[in-house]
Amino acid sequence: MNGTCTDLVSIVIPCYNQGRFLRASIASAATQTCAPFEIIVVDDGSDDETADRARGLGATVIRQQNTGVSGARNAGLHAARGTFVIFLDADDELLPEAVQTGVRALTSSETAICAVGRARPMDEEGRDLHAPPPRPVGPDLYREWLSDNFVFTPGAAIFRRQALLSIGGFPIDTGPAADYAIYLQLARGGQVLDHRQPVVRYRNHPASMSADSTRMLQATMRVLRREAACLPPGYEASYRRGRARWARWYGMQIIEWMREDLRTHGVRPAQLAAIATLIRYCPGLLAERMGSRIRRGIAASGASHRRNLS
Repeated sequence: MNGTCTDLVSIVIPCYNQGRFLRASIASAATQTCAPFEIIVVDDGSDDETADRARGLGATVIRQQNTGVSGARNAGLHAARGTFVIFLDADDELLPEAVQTGVRALTSSETAICAVGRARPMDEEGRDLHAPPPRPVGPDLYREWLSDNFVFTPGAAIFRRQALLSIGGFPIDTGPAADYAIYLQLARGGQVLDHRQPVVRYRNHPASMSADSTRMLQATMRVLRREAACLPPGYEASYRRGRARWARWYGMQIIEWMREDLRTHGVRPAQLAAIATLIRYCPGLLAERMGSRIRRGIAASGASHRRNLS
């Protein structure tokens, strides 16, 4: 370590059946260039070796029945002792100067409760993935967040712990989009600072929660419905554009997943739930995509019929 933070920083790692990634995530927290810090792993009802592995790696461990990611983060938040807190997904890794960068940014503002940076992608084995440069983010973070969660993973954010506790922590009714709900709430009050520096690596793999597009669309729309009641004047158009963009973004992923799943497994209940979600949130996209598929089918059938006549 080559730096010292004046105040304790808590690094909370919620984990549900992802113990195989803990060695890398805990090591990334333990080798920060800035100290002091504490590492807390919340075992959210795992049936793998999460708790034993975390203890063996020197982390403080909280074990609880499965409550979901918000419940796990909140358990860590209440157990934490730091002035600042970072929530690192178990399959992600902090960059070495993440704590130092976040603390420096957050303490530069008297009003900010949260400071956010950027994330770099890696594959399941921890190898860096190519990614285009992050898109520019304007100064109105609330308007930006209405249509795009540019903070790809919670480990890119650092919070003042007491202030986060005072607003109730992560809402448990918004599932995997709870971090998005927090960003919107704080940005609406001008309490987020964007330092734009890369601070975390996030892992792309099939078991990651963000890969479940149906669940993510449902959760994101719950967040936006709740946000509608608090929408400041002048943001109505941004809100509508945001809902449409999110619906199309996740809707396209759901349709692609359904096509692949149908080929692999045939009809399953999960596909029916996905169709119901598409009908509710993006019926136009469903009609568009199914219409194009029908047109291709008709064209293929016509070509086959002409070949049979020749």
